[in-house]
Parts: sequence; C-alpha cells; structure tokens
Amino acid sequence: MGQIDHVTALSAEVSRLVWKVIEIVGESKESFADAVRNAIDEAGKTVKQMQWFEATSFRGSIQGSKVSQFQAVVKIGFKVERSANSRQI
Repeated sequence: MGQIDHVTALSAEVSRLVWKVIEIVGESKESFADAVRNAIDEAGKTVKQMQWFEATSFRGSIQGSKVSQFQAVVKIGFKVERSANSRQI
C-alpha cells in the first residue's frame, strides 16, 4: 500500500469511530485529584478502550469543621468496538 493509499485508509477508519460517554462519581478522603483517579481506576476494571476524561464538578463533605470526603463527577469517553459483522451505511 502506497503512502497516499495508507493515509486515505486511515482517514476513512477514523471517520467511522464512535464514542460512548459515561458519567461516574469518584470519592476520596485525601483530595479531588484522588477522587478523579479512583473513578477512572474503578471504571477501568470493566470499561474497555477508555481514551479521555473530563471532571465536570467537585463537591465534598464536612464533619466537625474539617473536610471529610472529596467527590469528583467524571465523564469518561471510550471507543465503541465495531464487530466484524457490523453493517456499513
């Protein structure tokens, strides 16, 4: 396959990518950053092809005038796998 053919084939493949986005909440007693990491680590146990994340909001709990819990709402994007039998439109 020549260089131009390879680029054309790659462009066609990229144009057919489909992404799914999930939204989850991670928690930590240490920090917001750890809450984000915990969310991604846990999602990674069952979600394949994760590619990006977006932390959309942060909140926490207070006990006795001290921060006791950090929470991060995280959107995670992953590629939808195409089966060999998928229809092409």
